[in-house]
Amino acid sequence: MKKATLLLLLLALSFVSLLLLVPRQTMAASPLPIQVEKIDHVVTPVYGGLVLINDTVKISPTVENATIERFSIGFPRKYSANLRYSMAFSSENFNEHLQVDLDTGLGVAGYYGVTITFPPEISDLLHNGESHTFTVIFVLADLLQSLNTQLFTVDFPAYPSLLHEVSTCNTTVILPENTNYTESDLPFTAIQKAERYILNITKTNLPQLSREFAKVSFSFGDSNEFACFSVKKQDREIKVDNNGRISLSELFVLESKTAFTISKIKLKLSDDVSDVFAFDEQGKEILTNASNVPEVPLVLVANQSKSFRLIYSIPSENHLTQQGSQSYVLTLGFSENLQLMPQLLAVKIVFPEGAAIQSFPDQTFNLQRDVFQDSLSLSLTNFTWLQNEQANFTYNYTIFWTSFRPTIWVTALVVVGSIIAFAWQRPEAPMPVSVDLVPRKTLTNFVEVYEERKKVYAELEQMQRKARKGKISRRRYKIRKTTLENRASTFSKRLAELQQKIMSGGAKYADIMRQFEVTETEIDNIEADMRRIEVRFKRGEISAQAYRRLLEEDLRRKERAKTTIDGLLLRLRE
Repeated sequence: MKKATLLLLLLALSFVSLLLLVPRQTMAASPLPIQVEKIDHVVTPVYGGLVLINDTVKISPTVENATIERFSIGFPRKYSANLRYSMAFSSENFNEHLQVDLDTGLGVAGYYGVTITFPPEISDLLHNGESHTFTVIFVLADLLQSLNTQLFTVDFPAYPSLLHEVSTCNTTVILPENTNYTESDLPFTAIQKAERYILNITKTNLPQLSREFAKVSFSFGDSNEFACFSVKKQDREIKVDNNGRISLSELFVLESKTAFTISKIKLKLSDDVSDVFAFDEQGKEILTNASNVPEVPLVLVANQSKSFRLIYSIPSENHLTQQGSQSYVLTLGFSENLQLMPQLLAVKIVFPEGAAIQSFPDQTFNLQRDVFQDSLSLSLTNFTWLQNEQANFTYNYTIFWTSFRPTIWVTALVVVGSIIAFAWQRPEAPMPVSVDLVPRKTLTNFVEVYEERKKVYAELEQMQRKARKGKISRRRYKIRKTTLENRASTFSKRLAELQQKIMSGGAKYADIMRQFEVTETEIDNIEADMRRIEVRFKRGEISAQAYRRLLEEDLRRKERAKTTIDGLLLRLRE
């Protein structure tokens, strides 16, 4: 009997000890004095396989002078492994991001929760008895399943989980474009708007700690309309050249998560891209000059990985701003793809040769300084388009570097030519004899070809003026422009060949060719500066008077450079 009593006593003590050891998050928390008036629970499966959940919550205090500094919201813990990113913002100011603490729990086991911390201005509103609306976004992966037919099923929490009752909860499912609603396990009302099906169900007096799940199936006729895949890696290299042109090269490594074969990958780039090309793993071109929504032909079977490279340009006037004579600000985002979330995003920014980086965002960038060129690199994991904030990079750059390499090459050729000329001289000759090593025909050909190219460039400028004024049709302008550019390219190749022959004629001719290159580079820079001035004027950054003054200065510089070119041609004619 004593042994039995002692055993019961030990069991009771053990039970009390276990209760004391239970973590705080598994014990029900006291809800704040908050009334949740309404929640809009929006679920959106997006192309690529991610699922977005937007919870827009309207709350108000239930007592006077309440102190409300935070709010918790979540979902059943079975979805916690699928969560990739979460953010929150005030509905009155979308740019005002709220602090989100992950995996804080809801005070009861079996739920995953996040806690949103309000800034003082929102807490003051609630303290004064006013209501406030904010939005919480969850990005989840691997909630979409596909069958061997063109059918997908998405599994998601039917309602958000909170510590409060909700007066009204509207759940909306927005299906992808060009898909057909098939079935669901909740009585959704389905309507079709444009090319989408939108499902809706409303629940009043939603109890606290909701634990309902939902499944929705949708299908499509074309196997290229929707696909699930993961982006294992995305390597992005951004290059700014000496003339301010910005080019991008992106390597994508994809793994299919779709049961049937994918034959095409759809991407979404920023609206201002141009010259979009794609290449497969062997470097073969598979897409030529596409739009900002390229469809890359890429055959992927289930669980197979493949890669392709995308190359395109973005306009410098939208991303590069000159501040002063030597300072430039480069404005970039890390990823513009609206659906993709690379597991590893590697970004490298290569600045012009001779540029010195002055400042860059407070990120974990790795600064690399070569002899003549600086670059920045950055690696991010599970990066979403919601994190794609614009970043500024400041660097100094002088125009001298535009002609740096041509000057080096010309100088090297002059030195080599001088050594050869010196070696060929005969020491026993009483007087040095001047030998013209460049045939007159070569010089004449160079002058004639150069003049022909000048005429082509002049005609191109005239065509552009007529096109801007609407004096010629766009189709005729494109055809004529292509013809003229091809002629100019042919003349440039011929000039390069003649230039090599002339430069081998000694220091005199090598110096003339160097002056040609330096002056032509100066003209290119002047024209680029004129375009930047025009963009700044259109944006309202400079006045009309300053615009005319700067333009006149550039025109005078351009005329002086053209006069220099004419003088060099005259020297070659003599």
